[in-house]
Amino acid sequence: MRSKRNEVPPKGSAARKQGRNTMKRLTRSEIKAELEKPNGSAEIMNDSTIDKISLCDETTAMFIEENIGSALMIRLAKSRAMLLRMSGNPALLPAMRKALASDASPKLRRNAARLIGLFTKDEADAQLLIARLKCEDTRFVRPSLLFALGAVGGESAQRALDEYIPAPPADETEQKHYLEECEALKQARAAAMKHEKHIFRGLDKVYEIELTAPDRLTEQLKAELEDFDIEAFDVRRNSLKVNTDDYIGLFEARCFSEALIPIDMKVDLTAEAVSSCAKPFMLDFMRKTHEGEPPYRYRIEITGDLPGDINRSELKKAIRDLTDDKTLVNAPADYEIELRIAASVSSARLYLKLFTVRDERFPYRKEMLPASMNPAAAAAVLRFASDYLTVNARVIDPCCGSGTLLFERGMLSPCASLTGVDISHKAIDCARVNAEAAVKTCGITQAKFICNDIMRFESKRPYDELICNLPFGNRVGNHSSCERLYEGLLDRMGLLVKKGGIAVLYTMEFTLLKNLIRERRNIEILKQERTEAGGLTPMIFILRVKE
Repeated sequence: MRSKRNEVPPKGSAARKQGRNTMKRLTRSEIKAELEKPNGSAEIMNDSTIDKISLCDETTAMFIEENIGSALMIRLAKSRAMLLRMSGNPALLPAMRKALASDASPKLRRNAARLIGLFTKDEADAQLLIARLKCEDTRFVRPSLLFALGAVGGESAQRALDEYIPAPPADETEQKHYLEECEALKQARAAAMKHEKHIFRGLDKVYEIELTAPDRLTEQLKAELEDFDIEAFDVRRNSLKVNTDDYIGLFEARCFSEALIPIDMKVDLTAEAVSSCAKPFMLDFMRKTHEGEPPYRYRIEITGDLPGDINRSELKKAIRDLTDDKTLVNAPADYEIELRIAASVSSARLYLKLFTVRDERFPYRKEMLPASMNPAAAAAVLRFASDYLTVNARVIDPCCGSGTLLFERGMLSPCASLTGVDISHKAIDCARVNAEAAVKTCGITQAKFICNDIMRFESKRPYDELICNLPFGNRVGNHSSCERLYEGLLDRMGLLVKKGGIAVLYTMEFTLLKNLIRERRNIEILKQERTEAGGLTPMIFILRVKE
């Protein structure tokens, strides 16, 4: 039951289902009270019980009307969804410009500069930042002005950055701010630099490429690659390798998350060793596989645990300082390749990750939800269950979210129908937008999405298959809300799924689910497996409704 197409998006809406309705919506006075506490902005963002959409709207209004909440806005804007939401308010940018000109609060000017760098590329805003930089006498504000200039870009910004020279520290108390200013200037110049767009023309030879997959689901990826006559080797719990000169051809497979090109599998964890190994490889690879002349833009990503005496940020800076020249430029905001450093105790594995080739495997993914499932995981989970799934099945997802699992089910093999149910209007709206794109770009069956509580949902006849990314109690809602939902869903399984039909359930609340299944004689577990998702370890259950 394998198809030539398969891959994975985000997660479901049952999470939104019970979760969104119980999320706290802070009033403006409550937000102000939280912000007055130490690390208030961070505490608010880390509180998963707070409705971030409402928080975003209220904070934006508060900033516009009272110049309060700029630090929280910066944190909110790290989410692209929130950034776009704030950008839709026409009064926000004028408020930022006004705050930048404020003489009353250096912190407000600093944060306003950061926000302008996030929200605009307007030449007029570059001029405002330049004017402020010339008269800014508070040292800790200047790095943010420089960063913002680099982000806004343009000829005047680039010229101002090239001409700018940080004033030497007057005494030891200014040394820290001086170094921060020098660092900001270096990064801003790289960001503002006019960059040539480099076009990938194909691999120049056979390369070894490592593909990452959800934990314990690499056999599904291996089997999928065999559909395309690609032989895998060195198959591990969450990765495997292939040898190929067709990089783009790898993206026919849907069950992998990343394609990484190994540079060296054991390098001393020092800036000198990493740079001397990675720099010539990156430069040679880009020259041989891309059109256009240097400089090439890269970023550094360090994963894994570092020894206690190594600071992650300092290591990145040291590697950058040894690597940057006229051919390679560290540009974290506008990069073409990533130098991935997978650290262990005293050594590291080095990889190159390519960003000049767009991953277009999931064109239906137009709208997402914060709790959505990752696409490659969805494809791999369904591959895991593929021996139990049938062609032309009628499929239902009772907590469909933005529709990821249903679309991937449609990509795995032809389905007679795909039906998604979710209690959240927002989730259903997202799923319907995605469904329209899925029909146009993926050629799958038209999916139908219904806003309803699955406990009240009625169908004229039971479905062949039920697939669901159930809400995780530690992400959305709580254990009690999950227990009620799981009990209700299992109690209705005989109505939703025909006798002999299959259910594929994916959840972190696996102990709860397993205990509830054991209490029901009409359901049997056919197969189960633990996997990994975003640092969590959910379990996949394949169930059958007994005859």
